[in-house]
Amino acid sequence: MNTQLFLAQCIFAVLIIVSSPGALAQADASGDWAGQTSAPSVVHNAGNGSRWDHEVANAAGNSASVANVKITIDVSKLRNIVAYRAFGIHTSVHDNNLVSPQVVSLLNAAAINTLRYPGGEYADTYHWSTYKATQWQGDKTPKNGDYTPNNNFGFFVRLLDYIKNGTAVITVNYGSNLAGTGGGDPEEAAAWVSYCNGDPSDNKVIGKDSTGYDWKTVGYWATLRASLPLGDDDGFNMLRIQHPKPLDIKYWEIGNEVYSNDYFADDSNGGSAEDLHSPYAANGKDSDKIRHGNVALSPAAYGKGVTAFAKAMKAVDSGIKIGAVLFNPADEKRAAEWNPAVMAECGNAVDFVILHWHIANLLPPDWKNLDEAALLRSPQEVLPKMGSELFDLFHKYSGDNASKMQFVVSEVGTTPFAKVTTPVTQGLFAADAYASLMEMGAANIDWDELHGSYFLDDRNIQGPVYYGIQMVHLFANMNDQLVEAKSSAAALTVHASKRADGSIAVMLINKSPKEKSTVKLQVAGAQLASEGVRFNWGLSSPTDKYPVTREPMTGIGNTFSVDVPPYTITNIVIQARH
Repeated sequence: MNTQLFLAQCIFAVLIIVSSPGALAQADASGDWAGQTSAPSVVHNAGNGSRWDHEVANAAGNSASVANVKITIDVSKLRNIVAYRAFGIHTSVHDNNLVSPQVVSLLNAAAINTLRYPGGEYADTYHWSTYKATQWQGDKTPKNGDYTPNNNFGFFVRLLDYIKNGTAVITVNYGSNLAGTGGGDPEEAAAWVSYCNGDPSDNKVIGKDSTGYDWKTVGYWATLRASLPLGDDDGFNMLRIQHPKPLDIKYWEIGNEVYSNDYFADDSNGGSAEDLHSPYAANGKDSDKIRHGNVALSPAAYGKGVTAFAKAMKAVDSGIKIGAVLFNPADEKRAAEWNPAVMAECGNAVDFVILHWHIANLLPPDWKNLDEAALLRSPQEVLPKMGSELFDLFHKYSGDNASKMQFVVSEVGTTPFAKVTTPVTQGLFAADAYASLMEMGAANIDWDELHGSYFLDDRNIQGPVYYGIQMVHLFANMNDQLVEAKSSAAALTVHASKRADGSIAVMLINKSPKEKSTVKLQVAGAQLASEGVRFNWGLSSPTDKYPVTREPMTGIGNTFSVDVPPYTITNIVIQARH
């Protein structure tokens, strides 16, 4: 047996069982802490996206002032159900702190159960079975090959095992084959599905790829997963993790931002996505000459590729869902060319589409500072257009499957080079974005990314995005019902849920940097008790203790008023009156 690997796995398991981060010692803000009296039932297909095309809450609010706001909630009007994989995070194989007991505790406390792997542009050079990268665009040395040793897929699976309801969204390599001589092979992706979901007794042949490499059978890879490491490592011991039970990973993306492969004239120096379906020149500028407009890199070619991947992968497990990469139609003009051409080729073969949403509004005169007011407006301004465009695409290109089509936002966040003046705005945006996308029926939402971008820092200290997403968890868990809620003010956003234990939760987000909001709420469709619980997080949160505060409320019911400080999220949880 490979003693070093085996001991490393055992030590990781023990550390997770006995460790918890000090920052969570005072309160972990779990669902129980929020007042849930019964755990939510786990229905893996909840939030199936069939109602994704609903308008975004609060889109009609016009008042600029938040001084006095009227909120109406109708519990009887369902908007959607929180999907099983809605609470997600983007992870990367280069992250030195990914596989750690602190990460497990922190993700569990925020109810984040779905991890995107292996990372953004890494995906199209990443080879899961060897844990090696293809050379980048013809260079002699790989870019994105600086993988952290303990982030290989075997260790990643162990990480999922310790996350409550842990699962993943996997991005397979569309850009490069195992030899680095051409585009990604469906057989490599099918072998990955076999490793995750296959049965060791399954003798179904996967076959040879475009280079002649034999990917053997479904059972070969499933047996690796179930086995102990060998005494003499043959290169696959990292995949021998003694895990007989299939992982049941359902959601599989075909490539990452494939539209940045240098097909469009807007791209330069070879583009930012590895795509060896056409070769690169020795330098980026020469690559542009042979790649711009190249039919092998076109959206139609990608759509055909997605169909081939879907066929090979579903031959292994017909229950998985396959996703195609589209431009976000709400903020990218090239979507008009790319999206229809992709969907025309694979609209009947895929189960969901993948969008990325990076906010990049910058302020004059130097265009370096993030426009934080625009950031906070964006869920209500951007998402209705996104939903409308997707609705049209699905109905035009997905045939009988249109009503079952889903969408995933596997990267959401602000552009990394923008200077953020008030970090709390990142958390306010994250809370509003996750709640709004859940109301639209998003099957999965992944903040970009786990370490950095105001979620966790390199020491696993929580940032404002962590607390914003945790406030969403305190507001609704998987399978909870999201119901109609309307605000009279654009800068005071409201979301409402009916939770598994019958309680009603309201999330109020004051996006004004200076103005306190007095909010009058009217709730219809349920009889509410006169007592409840209030949670606060925001600009004025305490710095000497856990910043998410909890306090009892009295004198409430179906009609009541509450003050929400500037730049603050207030959650109110009220039991139904029987």
